[in-house]
Amino acid sequence: MTSNFIKIIECFNITGFGILTELQHHENGIPPNTEIVEPETGESWIIKRRVLSGILLMTGLETTFDCETESEHISNRYKNAKEREIAIEKELGKRKNGIYWYLLKPINKKQKVKPEIGTELKIKTTPQHRI
Repeated sequence: MTSNFIKIIECFNITGFGILTELQHHENGIPPNTEIVEPETGESWIIKRRVLSGILLMTGLETTFDCETESEHISNRYKNAKEREIAIEKELGKRKNGIYWYLLKPINKKQKVKPEIGTELKIKTTPQHRI
């Protein structure tokens, strides 16, 4: 994947929360209010904030970036310690591959609600949001 592009890995429209999206990128973080654009259709979304893994936060293993100044976290429940350890390893594997969760919102309310899984979107840089 080239610089200034992200790939949609997972995407869920959660009522009252927004578009929870797992993005793959090799940037040094993506600041809030960064616009991402589908090059073929011109549809675009704004990155509202980073969503951190509660399990990685608790263990001190979550990857953070200085430019990501707004965040929240999601925590899960596990039946036992083994399931918890499996979840930690899975999330750490995602971080090694540049995969992180973000909350998005569409710019134009007439466009489709969420980007398609597998789509590569361009990070639109502006003077205040250079990555």
